[in-house]
Amino acid sequence: MTVNSNQVAAAARQQPATTRRIEQRTGTTAAQPLAIALATARRDALQQWASATGRQTIPSPTALERLIAAIKKALGSAFRGAGAAARDAIRQGALQAAALSAQQASHLAASMRTQPSPYVRPVIGPDAATAADTVPDAVDGDHRHALALLTTASLTALGLGAVTGVFNRARRAVTRIAQHAAVAISSAASHAATAVAQAIGPTIRLLWVAEPGACDACAAYAGRSTRPGQKFPGGLSLNPARAMFPAPLEGPPRHPHCRCWLLPYSPDWPIDGAPLPGLLRQHAHRRS
Repeated sequence: MTVNSNQVAAAARQQPATTRRIEQRTGTTAAQPLAIALATARRDALQQWASATGRQTIPSPTALERLIAAIKKALGSAFRGAGAAARDAIRQGALQAAALSAQQASHLAASMRTQPSPYVRPVIGPDAATAADTVPDAVDGDHRHALALLTTASLTALGLGAVTGVFNRARRAVTRIAQHAAVAISSAASHAATAVAQAIGPTIRLLWVAEPGACDACAAYAGRSTRPGQKFPGGLSLNPARAMFPAPLEGPPRHPHCRCWLLPYSPDWPIDGAPLPGLLRQHAHRRS
């Protein structure tokens, strides 16, 4: 039975929501332990500062040394193993994203071509692997930068503001983990859809499916297609005055927290209704 293009477009545009859920769940799993540990360390440091100062603005030199040592120890405990644990959580989330993307891509391709799609074992791909595997070094870097702010001179000059600044700097690691998770999840989903297209045949194209409510940069790619191994043009935007990202790209993510998706597609498949690329383009441009 021939499928209607409106049905395919509607189903394809639901996939970014799946990606979003996996991204949010993975980001929380990967970053929350460090976030909680840092919040606890910050609370303890502020209490220690209050105890050490009393009516003074700055603790005594001896008390200041003890406070710095205590904060260093607390930061060390908070960061110990955090990067590796986040990496493992992100890899696990990326594999789930790849599996669900491959499943949906295979299902929709089969419905359009009216025959089963070849089985594809889900693999996260090199971009997702890089996003996950670079987390430990990135997190360690945030730890080092936070420690660099924790000096006698800075605490003497800035007082409590210096302590707060140390923990604000340390907390960048939490945001960084979430960003790496987002890139890994979307990259894995795109890689899996690409693998499905390659398994079906060399003439199959990859159709860009913009996330509902996508930014101008992503919405401009909706309905465009390319073959696996080829690239989409760079610099597209529905708002040329704010065009960014000039380099050509193989597919989503266009930017961190991009949940656009790729759909295997051939104009030769027997699909009823309006052309699928045009439908996806209309949906994306309508929100602009």
